[in-house]
Order: sequence, then C-alpha cells, then structure tokens
Amino acid sequence: MTTQGMTAAEKIRAKAARAKQHQEQTEPDSARPVPSAAAPHVKPIRSTVDLLPVKHASFKAWCGETAVMIGRARVTTQDVIRVLVDRLLTDETLARKVRDDLRKQ
Repeated sequence: MTTQGMTAAEKIRAKAARAKQHQEQTEPDSARPVPSAAAPHVKPIRSTVDLLPVKHASFKAWCGETAVMIGRARVTTQDVIRVLVDRLLTDETLARKVRDDLRKQ
C-alpha cells in the first residue's frame, strides 16, 4: 500500500493498523492481557429528595429535636437518610411497611 496522497492522520492510522496486525500475528494468546471486570464504584453517590415545604420544616424540626435527645450538636438530613437506608436493607419488617406505603401512594 502506498502512502502517497494520504494525509498525515491517514498515514498514522495505517501505521497503527499494521503494527496491531503484526502484534496479533506474533503474540501468543497466553501473552495477551485478559480483560478484567470494571472496578467497583467506591465513591459515595449523591441522592436527593424533593419534599413539600411543610414536610421539610417538620423533618428539620425532628432532626433538631433528635440531636438534643441523643446529645449531638446536630443531626443532618444525610445522617437520617443513611440510617434509614441501612435499616431498610436489613429490617424486613420496616421494608414491608415501606412497600405497603408505596403501594398506597
């Protein structure tokens, strides 16, 4: 194949294709890397929820009261959601109640 009349980009692509073909012909299968599974996602994933203003105010008040009751400076929405998700995933009674509430919506 002649490279006359080819752009620089076309020449580079052609050279890369030839190199890959040569490598595939000379490299034994055992030397080729085995594709691995994607690494698991470890960075926390943000979730948000939209609440009616009255429910938001009530929830914030509950967080404030709870902070006082458990002796903390504050309890955040994030604190509560994390605990609720953990409970939901481990407490079948709570999970059943949540499913029932979801059916009623």
